[in-house]
Amino acid sequence: MVNPSLDRVRAALELREPDRVPTMDVMEEYANIYEVLKKKPVPLAFLFTNRFTAAAINHLAPLINASRVFDSEMDRFSYDRVSAAVRMGYDSAWVMHVPIWRFRNSGTVEDIYGRRYDVVLDGKGNLGTPIYREGMITSPADWSSWNKRDILRLPEEANRVYSRIQKDFGERIAVFASFLFGIFENTWQPLGFNRFAVALKKERDFLRRVIKFYEDHYCLMVEAWADAGVPGAVYSDDMAYRSGPMLNPRLMEELYGDSFRRITETAHSLGMKMVVHTDGNVYPLLEWFADCGFDGVHSLEPTAGVELSRAKEMVGDRLCLLGNIDITHILVDADREEVFEAVRRAIEDAGGGGGYILAPTNSHPGMDLQRVRWMLEAVEKYGHYPLKGPS
Repeated sequence: MVNPSLDRVRAALELREPDRVPTMDVMEEYANIYEVLKKKPVPLAFLFTNRFTAAAINHLAPLINASRVFDSEMDRFSYDRVSAAVRMGYDSAWVMHVPIWRFRNSGTVEDIYGRRYDVVLDGKGNLGTPIYREGMITSPADWSSWNKRDILRLPEEANRVYSRIQKDFGERIAVFASFLFGIFENTWQPLGFNRFAVALKKERDFLRRVIKFYEDHYCLMVEAWADAGVPGAVYSDDMAYRSGPMLNPRLMEELYGDSFRRITETAHSLGMKMVVHTDGNVYPLLEWFADCGFDGVHSLEPTAGVELSRAKEMVGDRLCLLGNIDITHILVDADREEVFEAVRRAIEDAGGGGGYILAPTNSHPGMDLQRVRWMLEAVEKYGHYPLKGPS
């Protein structure tokens, strides 16, 4: 017998009414995950703030990177965060596995694609997601000589990690595999946006070469996930500001449309669903996402002015909508009534006829577990089909 969670997630992605509005976990924060599991996290932040251990990291960074100790920590974290999602009672989980960072020193991280970041601490003794500072690839020659060995290893590592996750949790929760970064972000961020703008004008062949490399690589990742048995994936690639898309949608189609279609076609040919994630005001991109073959779109960020009712009207017959639950107030410091009202309104605006998966818009260290639990309670109250309609 198929778990009801798996049935309801698939129904929503196929724009059908399930028994209840499904939920998706997007939590990627150490403190909350280990609170759910009642485990003590490794207090890694201490190593980067204590002047003696920080000095040791500065000196030993090459050896630390060669040992791949933080990659092993990422394996463990990806497994634990699915375990936490199951314990919380979610129907699905967006599961990042990103063994991509290498420490330059105690304050700076570099990734395998060519970005430099500042180390971030979450205020609770844990490492947070590093903050992008600048690109490290300044020319086509830099790209040609860039060591891509660790990039090419990612599909094998992903297959190993998700095979274990799917074996242990796949009958209890719908696992959506994911990694960083999408093709758009991997095109501009290693260059920096100013250098990327120059390449748009003068070096289109170079950009197309980079895009093609990451298109092929992403399809290999999809094959690795499918071989592991996961039912879906989230294509994460932030393409919009709060004010609108970062590039003209016509240019996005010219540069990335064929790549996106190949990724979704690869996923569908292997029986997988593919959801696209981007923050920001995505109204001008919604129809294009549907044209590219995505099954759903996540974030639908309310603080960027995105309204579920409008998105439903625009593409509700072509895309499953995911997200829209605010992480700046509702899941941080709102009272119980506010959380319940936000969930009720989201289901009313997007749940009719199916095609909605309720989820936070993103992960954030300020999210409070009690508010998240209230969110899940509210889905049980308001999300069973047939929906009751406006109250």
